[in-house]
Amino acid sequence: MADSYYRTISGKQYDNELLEIAEKATKRSKAPIGKNVAKTLFDAIKDGGDYTDVEKRTVKYIRDNFKFSPEADEYLRSEIRKWAAKISVPAAKKKSSTKASAKKETTTKRSSARSSKSSVEGFTPYTDSYEFGETSHDEIAPTPEYNELVALNKFQITPKQNRLGRIILLSLIFVFFIVLIIFGIRSCNRSSKSSENINQETNVSSESTGSRSLERVELSQGKVSSRFESRASAIRYINDLQIRFIKQSMQTEDSANDKIATLAEALKAYPGVRIRVKGHTCFIGEMDENKILSDERAKFIFDELVKNGVSATQLDYRGFGETAEIESNSTEAGRIKNRRVDFTVLSVKE
Repeated sequence: MADSYYRTISGKQYDNELLEIAEKATKRSKAPIGKNVAKTLFDAIKDGGDYTDVEKRTVKYIRDNFKFSPEADEYLRSEIRKWAAKISVPAAKKKSSTKASAKKETTTKRSSARSSKSSVEGFTPYTDSYEFGETSHDEIAPTPEYNELVALNKFQITPKQNRLGRIILLSLIFVFFIVLIIFGIRSCNRSSKSSENINQETNVSSESTGSRSLERVELSQGKVSSRFESRASAIRYINDLQIRFIKQSMQTEDSANDKIATLAEALKAYPGVRIRVKGHTCFIGEMDENKILSDERAKFIFDELVKNGVSATQLDYRGFGETAEIESNSTEAGRIKNRRVDFTVLSVKE
């Protein structure tokens, strides 16, 4: 590179031609640099076909050290911004070595021609209306359009292609969420069906359906199997007694009528004994429904005792649902034992 192309100031290189344009303009007049001189500066930069780091540094130096009119300064800033965006996406690919050598040759010829002309005629600002570029990346932030063009140029993507890519991406995201919702609904349906299958499990061979039923099954008159010679023996019988039920129904075991008759005999023999009738279920089914079923079972036995001559003042009933298991609900044998009505002595009066 010829020495006349660069000028060193404070250890840094600057574009000599651009400096001369600004210096000659200010020598002729003390007025601020006008728009015509700003256009001339832009022409000098644009002739090289690229906005080099040396040119950026030089333009920043000129704007810092020479006074511009508001119109010229605004023109300089806006035209630089537009031109920088244009050259970021080249219309055709060129070899960098060819571009650099062409710029050097063009700049050298242009510098010598203008020097010769100015020495004879004096400095005359150019008036061509080329667009100007950006002064400095440090001083003026790139516009969003410029950043987008640079990013797209890296992947050789046009703005239309970029918009199409965004639409496709949003569509894929939407389809993904729809698929998640569908799988979630199917999973809930499978869980519901699985729960129904558990509820339909049969516990004894005599049971033909697994649906919940609160319809009472009338009991025949039972036979008294024991006579109690003392109150203590009656209380032991009461506390140990259990009446089993078929799953999810009010149907009792076959011996329930005899157990009820014997319990009624003990309570009539000792009217000072007051008891609680307690209903229970296994864990199959919803908790709220199990609580209702246990209440109905307890009330059923309560009513049967009254039919057998027991005073209602000796009785209290309550359902506990699935909360008071006596065996593990994880086995069929345990669930059979948990579906029951049992009894507790609340008080004894003379």
